Amino acid sequence: MIIERLVSWMEIAPVDKKVMAVDALVRAWQLTDLSEHERDAAEVAMTCVLDDCDVEVRLALAKALGEAANPPRHLVLALAADIPKVSLPVFANCSALLDVELIQYMKTGNDDQQKAIASRPLLSSALCAEIAMTGCKAACIELVTNPEAQLAENDFYHMAERHGHCRDLRSCLLARPDIGMRARVLLIEFYAVSLQDVDENEDEKTRMRLQKELVEVCDKATITFAAQISDEEISDLVVALIERKKLTTSFLLRSICMGNLTLFAHSLAILSGQPLHRVERILQDRRLNALHALYAKAGLPMSALNVFASAIGSWRRHLEMDNGGAPDRLPYLVTREILAGYEGKRDQIVDELLMLLRKICTETARDNARSKVAQMALENEEKRALPAPEPEQVPELQYSNEELMAFTLQFAEELADMALQNEADVTLAAGDLVAANMDSPDTDTVCIGEHRGKSRLSFLGSLKIPAFQKFSGISRAA
Repeated sequence: MIIERLVSWMEIAPVDKKVMAVDALVRAWQLTDLSEHERDAAEVAMTCVLDDCDVEVRLALAKALGEAANPPRHLVLALAADIPKVSLPVFANCSALLDVELIQYMKTGNDDQQKAIASRPLLSSALCAEIAMTGCKAACIELVTNPEAQLAENDFYHMAERHGHCRDLRSCLLARPDIGMRARVLLIEFYAVSLQDVDENEDEKTRMRLQKELVEVCDKATITFAAQISDEEISDLVVALIERKKLTTSFLLRSICMGNLTLFAHSLAILSGQPLHRVERILQDRRLNALHALYAKAGLPMSALNVFASAIGSWRRHLEMDNGGAPDRLPYLVTREILAGYEGKRDQIVDELLMLLRKICTETARDNARSKVAQMALENEEKRALPAPEPEQVPELQYSNEELMAFTLQFAEELADMALQNEADVTLAAGDLVAANMDSPDTDTVCIGEHRGKSRLSFLGSLKIPAFQKFSGISRAA
């Protein structure tokens, strides 16, 4: 009876009151002590709410049923088919929806609905795969950051392939340690592309030049990344590069020039099918015949063998020297030595590699110069930032008042003498002084004249202290 009265009341009640009534209705339906008749009546009342013209009322029903355990399926499906605003709570939380239904909604829903599905707890592997292959950028970001999503390595690769240009998604993917090397290599390429500012109106030659620069940036980023991972991950990286056809002769030579011999050894081992420890032993022992056989088995161009052998030998010599130089300078020294000492055969492949070496030599020389300048600037800043001497470390000069007065008088007179540069003025002043002495020859005037006849240093010497020390002491006191 109460349910029937509630339905009649909701036809005329204001919206805010109906929202509160819907929430109370769903909570009452979940009570276990309701009779069968009462539960059926409550379900009928909730079904009537589906036809309410007010969106907020239907949204309240969707929120309440989304958090309910085992809600009526016909209500859930009806709310899922409602406008997106009403369907979001159901997609995000309702446990009554099957994976098959959610996959279908992923294909037909808008971005907000896809994002809501990706935020669900306990996402199955099948649903994760569907979101990775068909979901929008926002849904993929939600999926990657969902801690309960059962993601596979292929899912990461599909998301990187579809939305690797999105900076936010790229950052979320790279922050995860389990995305796999295929996806990571692809994301490095997208990151390199993001660094380039390409104008669509550029001519074909400019586009080709930018494309070549892009490949070089990707290679350097990949080699740098390979220097920071484990041996097992390096093998996975090499396999991923082979699959994407990125493991080129230029890439391998650049890896050697940058000092990543481990990456080169892993590449030779995988390409030739030989154990890694055997490859490393051949590179360490400098067995040219064994290196020749290993190089040929790896399928690398034989004309470039001498270039690789020269690069490996140069690195070994510089590492064995260990002269305490800056490690940042080694790539420049190695590439310069290869270019200066190479005397092998020349063909198109070798010429391209030698051009690459010249470019690497130029890049490393500039990097080394920048590093040296920065180091010198830092050293100068450190010198300027040396602490001032402690006050107690400065020697204090102690003199009597009589000594200070005598010095002041003598110093003033000497300054006056220095100001009299004109010989006529000096003669006139001397005549005046003689006349004054003749008129009143008192002892004090004669004494001043006697002091005036002495040099400044001889007078200061009578105080038994060095002259410049005395001057500095006076200036500090002033």
